[in-house]
Amino acid sequence: MATAHDVAAAVLHELGPMTAMKLEKLVYYCQGWHLAREGHPLFQEPIEAWREGPVVPLLYRHHRRQRVVSDWPHGEHSRLTPTQADTVRWVAESYGRFSATELSTMTHNELPWRVARGALPESASSTEKLDIDLMRTYFARQVANVETAVVLASANAALEGVEFDEEWQDKLRDVASGVTDADELIAQEISRIRGDRD
Repeated sequence: MATAHDVAAAVLHELGPMTAMKLEKLVYYCQGWHLAREGHPLFQEPIEAWREGPVVPLLYRHHRRQRVVSDWPHGEHSRLTPTQADTVRWVAESYGRFSATELSTMTHNELPWRVARGALPESASSTEKLDIDLMRTYFARQVANVETAVVLASANAALEGVEFDEEWQDKLRDVASGVTDADELIAQEISRIRGDRD
């Protein structure tokens, strides 16, 4: 089995130098998505629910006081199996464009970090471990077929008091099936709203 060191090395191999915080978040996402796709952990080292989001203490001990991490001599990306490497590559492609702050904010909105922290305020320190079974369940629920994704998005919007008409549900189907890029759809909607105001 790969170690967190090997995964960190693989993330850096895919994306190059990055901040230590970004590296920690991407390693967390590698673990979560591997659990969802394969049903078992990518690595055994625990992830804790720190203030800034999920952190692997083993990694932190090695990058502590480094703002930018360029390489990871403690692990080897070639130790990953092809399936494990595919998970890391997919996470790098899907999450690599986000900044460390954006990734941290995303993790703060996700169930594994929130449950581990319980009632603690966001500013409080914590060494509570994220539950692997909860991570598996949470990330597995993010994998849905197109119709399920549209139904879930519509239901979540309804809870916020927004109703998606058929036209919007069709647009969501296009995004869920990869026909339309989500960023492109958002840009179109912003343009439409601005046009309505003019």
